Amino acid sequence: MTVSPRPLVAASTLRSGTITTPQGIELCYDERGPEDGTPLLFIMGLSAQMVFWPAPLLDDLAARGFRVIRFDNRDVGLSTKLRGAIRHSPAAAIARATLGLKVHAPYTLHDMVEDTCALLDALEIERAHLVGVSMGGMISQLMAATRAQRVSSLTSIMSGTNSRWLPPPKPAALKTLVAPRVRIENREQYIAFGHDMMKKIGGTLDPGAALVEQMFGESWERGLYPRGIRQQFFAVLATGDLTPHVKKIRCPATIIHGAEDPLIRPAGGKASAKHIPGARLHMIPGMGHDLPESVLPQIADLIEETVGRA
Repeated sequence: MTVSPRPLVAASTLRSGTITTPQGIELCYDERGPEDGTPLLFIMGLSAQMVFWPAPLLDDLAARGFRVIRFDNRDVGLSTKLRGAIRHSPAAAIARATLGLKVHAPYTLHDMVEDTCALLDALEIERAHLVGVSMGGMISQLMAATRAQRVSSLTSIMSGTNSRWLPPPKPAALKTLVAPRVRIENREQYIAFGHDMMKKIGGTLDPGAALVEQMFGESWERGLYPRGIRQQFFAVLATGDLTPHVKKIRCPATIIHGAEDPLIRPAGGKASAKHIPGARLHMIPGMGHDLPESVLPQIADLIEETVGRA
């Protein structure tokens, strides 16, 4: 199935499909740019479908000659939806993680690393440059540490080491992702919810109203799975501190973080930069837990620079 976003710039031609991992997980993906271009694999964050990667960013990088690939993680979008046993409420899971107790989850980020490697296998890509945002940044960091032979470079955006000693999210920001929501019955209501959500997790930079409408509108049309959001949240908590892993990363790494991020606080990005040898940290003033339209050219430049270092 091909999903054609309503572009804000001249869009690249999309090629799309679905692969099945050895574990039986179906992953929906698409790609743009030259098929023989250097592969850039984009990994999205908690609750977000692949359409939350802004089309202008992807088209820009495709125009620079990269093979730009994105996909729906398990439990969102058009990829496999799981129904594992849920043993905690979100509040109980947070409390257990904060105390260093085991959090029971249907899967962990290690399983999502395996999904990502399986996608590369299916696309016959030996090594790729990873770009991850939020939970996707954690998956990218974990993959760069544990599957070093598959990762040429790492760009981690608004993510962190998942350490329980880092400052917690602001309650209003966290609530938008894991708390029960009011009933949403149509596309217009979901877009309105999206605008409100971006106000709570974003910074002072304008996210771009047309981009927000595009991303939330496409997500509604592709289908929502609220249980999957909770299962991904538990996967993050069950994985625990990534610090011992990220210290082993040896590929070129760039950490990008919003100075006003209320969800994964700036200390998270700083922790990743501190523990990844040679990592370069870029704090963006006014950016929160979002990808504002005005900073997309800067992010594209940083990604290209990171690839160049490899």
